[in-house]
Amino acid sequence: MEDLHKIYQQARKANEEKYALGSKRRLMKNIEKKFKTAMIGSLVRCEQFLGQLWGFGTDEPLNAEQERYYEIWQNLRTEILNHCNSQLRAAMDEIMQYDIKWNQYKVDFIVKPRDNRS
Repeated sequence: MEDLHKIYQQARKANEEKYALGSKRRLMKNIEKKFKTAMIGSLVRCEQFLGQLWGFGTDEPLNAEQERYYEIWQNLRTEILNHCNSQLRAAMDEIMQYDIKWNQYKVDFIVKPRDNRS
């Protein structure tokens, strides 16, 4: 009987560890997705508001000034992406230092006794 209880406890502990690891992976995946969406979305907005400086959205050949702005934009874009990716890696490293458990969606139904009066 004690052997069965010990096996049950080991299986339960293994399941809890597996669940915790899955919870952490889920959180990291979701944070990474949101981080990248914010990063790329910000770059897109910069292009929308400032893109006319380097001929964004046009098929016309770039003039000298637009080429200069395009080079500046490419350098800035690279710096932003590198910085954001570095911060994302730092955030993921930070998450790895925590024990995480996802509190799944939970619905509690309250059962009220029925009044049998007619």
